[in-house]
Amino acid sequence: MLSNTCKYALRAIIYIGINAKPGSYVNVRTIASDLEVPMQFLSKILQVFVHKGILESVKGPQGGFIFKKDPYMVTLFDVIEIVDGPNMFEHCMIGTRPCISHDLDQKKCPVHDHYSDLRTEFEAFFRNETFGKIIDSYKNRTPDFLSL
Repeated sequence: MLSNTCKYALRAIIYIGINAKPGSYVNVRTIASDLEVPMQFLSKILQVFVHKGILESVKGPQGGFIFKKDPYMVTLFDVIEIVDGPNMFEHCMIGTRPCISHDLDQKKCPVHDHYSDLRTEFEAFFRNETFGKIIDSYKNRTPDFLSL
């Protein structure tokens, strides 16, 4: 459902939220190594979120990434929209074109009616789940559950 790039972005941003401390940035090498993601690719992904004002980055030995925006104000949907596009939840599960339910003349895919309700639920979840809530959830678990 989500692109690999989007999954990398979500995992990395959660990682930053868990590991960054006030005034202490998380190095991209550390993130890439711990999440087993190519560092150059991850660096490019994270720079997009710097340009969007979600993350802040600093270069140098003590540099890295930290949240610029309040993580309680950034939803999973915000990241998905930036990486995979705003229409991600309109596309058919088994096709590549929009699966528009209000176009009665368009023939629907075989799973349209069942998937339509699920797609609506997924979108609502992603729009309501913030990084702040996810980070809190991770921090309230035992260390065994902190691996991403």
